[in-house]
Parts: sequence; structure tokens; C-alpha cells
Amino acid sequence: GVAGEVEAGAGFSDIAEACLIALKPVVEVEFTRRHGPPPGRGAAVIGMGKLGSREMTASSDLDLIVIYDAAGETESDGPRPLTVQVYFARLTQMLVNALTAPTAEGSLYEVDMRLRPSGGQGPVASGLGGFLNYQAKDAWTWEHMALTRARPIVGDEGLVAELSDGIRDILQMPRDPAAVQ
Repeated sequence: GVAGEVEAGAGFSDIAEACLIALKPVVEVEFTRRHGPPPGRGAAVIGMGKLGSREMTASSDLDLIVIYDAAGETESDGPRPLTVQVYFARLTQMLVNALTAPTAEGSLYEVDMRLRPSGGQGPVASGLGGFLNYQAKDAWTWEHMALTRARPIVGDEGLVAELSDGIRDILQMPRDPAAVQ
């Protein structure tokens, strides 16, 4: 009874956001030692669902999508270089592992990445152009409905701004009423 539903949802969401903002650079530093710095503008994390809409509860999981912009680079520059797709997939998995690692008090969060393009069948990290193209041309109506709760949380400022603008543009596209019925 200390806080109402809206206030508590915002508070739980703020905590999750702070965790993502704190963990992502730590994970990247460790990953960079092995494989070099993130190619291009790196990756941004989009909060979806209750995180994106700031309506989390004590038992909410984190619905996340990771989008990267390699800015034309094809692989990382480090002791053990990786192709861009492999680099960001492994970096994403390392971030998910950090968020879900079991501790004496339990896991920090459960993470759900099924809202990414192609759901559980697609790569865990998507390129910026591929993500925006998929959303504009191939996404189902329910995927656009889920996108109404999308909120970029952490990443390169320019990439986050471009994602925010792209998501807004996709949500404002004209719809075919017959396809929505």
C-alpha cells in the first residue's frame, strides 16, 4: 500500500533500466578484451512489453530486443576477431547471462527475447537496417502492436535516437484496414 500501481510500475521499470544501463558497459568491457570494441555504433537495447511501457511488477520478466549498427564494418578488431553477426549475437548472450545469472538470492531477471524479428527462430541481435526493414515490410499486425510499447533503453545516443525515430515512423505508417481485421 505504499505506492499505487502506476507509481510501482514506474519504480520497478526504473530499477530494471538502471540494471541494463549499469550491466551493458561492464559486459562490453569484458567482451572487448577478447574480441575488440563493438564495431560501428555498437548495440542498443530496446525494452518491450511492461519494461517498455514502464508498467513492470515485482514478477515481470524483461522483454528485450538488441539492435546493432556496425556502420559498414564486417568484423571486430581484437585479439580474436568475430564477424559482426557473431560478435553481436555473443555479446547479447553475455548480457542475457549477466541478467539471468543465478545467485544466492536468485536471478536478477528472466529475459524474454521472443519479440525480436522472426521470434525464437531469428538471431538474438538484429542489424538496424534489417530490423527497420522487417518492421516496415514483413512484420505482422501483432508485432506492430507490441512495438507500441518499445522504448530504447541503452546504447549509442545516435543509434537510440535513430531507433526511436524509426519505431515512430513504422507506427505512423498507413494501415490496410482489411489486413487488420
